[in-house]
Amino acid sequence: MLRIACAVAYRAVSTQWIQKSLSTMTKPVNGVLSCEKYLTSSFHTLTKAPLALSTNPAIINLSNNLVQHQQTRNVIKFSLQKGKRKTVKAVLKRFKRLDWGGWIRTRSGRHKKLWRKSPSLRNRLKQHVLLNATQSWLLDKMVTRFWRRPKYYINDPYAPYHKRESYHTTRRRPVQW
Repeated sequence: MLRIACAVAYRAVSTQWIQKSLSTMTKPVNGVLSCEKYLTSSFHTLTKAPLALSTNPAIINLSNNLVQHQQTRNVIKFSLQKGKRKTVKAVLKRFKRLDWGGWIRTRSGRHKKLWRKSPSLRNRLKQHVLLNATQSWLLDKMVTRFWRRPKYYINDPYAPYHKRESYHTTRRRPVQW
């Protein structure tokens, strides 16, 4: 973040410096302003400017006042009231847990700029994505035991996907030979 603030301040200072030096050079030499010669002779001062800007207190205050939004997906291990683990609410909003332990999600950008997307891409965006084992394990750790238990809803659109009889570890009924 400090690097960005320094770069912005460096651009502002360098443009002010160039404008000031251009305004002082009003005497033309052979009909041309001697700007190029002046800039090339003092190029080394431009390259050393970012190091000096990082120690400038005005730049440091600017970088401290910038709002820093760091994305976090942390689990609260101990709540302040009861000392229990808490569920990450963003997981419940974005994902759905199936009864056999898998997690599904919708595709990102499925409602954005549909006029621009091809019909095959629009059909693909309507489908859900099944998460892999590592992601499912991570989401299982981010929710409490209540959300890991099967939920039963009336007219559940995900009802056909709660069973996974074709895979041997999630099969509920014995194989019919």
